[in-house]
Amino acid sequence: MFETIRWRCYARVASRRSAERVVGRIGELLAHTIELEGYERYWKIPELAELRFVSHLGCSAPQDALLVTLQGAWRVATPWSVSNLEAGAHHEFEGVASSSVGARFRVAGVEWIEFTLTDRDQNPLAEELSGLPR
Repeated sequence: MFETIRWRCYARVASRRSAERVVGRIGELLAHTIELEGYERYWKIPELAELRFVSHLGCSAPQDALLVTLQGAWRVATPWSVSNLEAGAHHEFEGVASSSVGARFRVAGVEWIEFTLTDRDQNPLAEELSGLPR
């Protein structure tokens, strides 16, 4: 089941409050509730901040999850480069839009954005714990 879409974005924002406004505007375009998970200055380019956020998805089929995600993503930026990262029992997709390769963003300040979509358990400790004896 594809429960959530994980997003990472680099934006020109001056403060966390500005970052919350950018994420809010992205949420309006996606028509999803968005939860900001992280905000920090980007060490390579201090004018940029790295924003991490999630949006609810709730699709069971990979093709439906990817279609819904792309429909929302195209409201935020165009064009996107999409790849399938995982073949086999699990499905994982990643999409990237970057101003350095000509992407246009509908939210001011955004320079780069990616989404990750997976049907794996999204608990980062799940894979570590699965190998432990019970």
